Amino acid sequence: MRRFDGKALYEALERARLDRGLTWQQLARAVGVSATTMTRLRDGGRLEVDGMLAMVGWLGLPVEQFVRDRTG
Repeated sequence: MRRFDGKALYEALERARLDRGLTWQQLARAVGVSATTMTRLRDGGRLEVDGMLAMVGWLGLPVEQFVRDRTG
């Protein structure tokens, strides 16, 4: 079974945020999601598909980069 790796997405967004000198609030606006969605991602909560796709799209990366095989 495969699953989406939210932690990897958060880490990729953090790197991009720091590279661009943005706050998390500014990043959320740039991506088009709420700051609450960013907090949910940070805390390991479930994401809505639209928000997740907006984040991945903003990074310019394929969504497959954040899909992992579930072990165990």
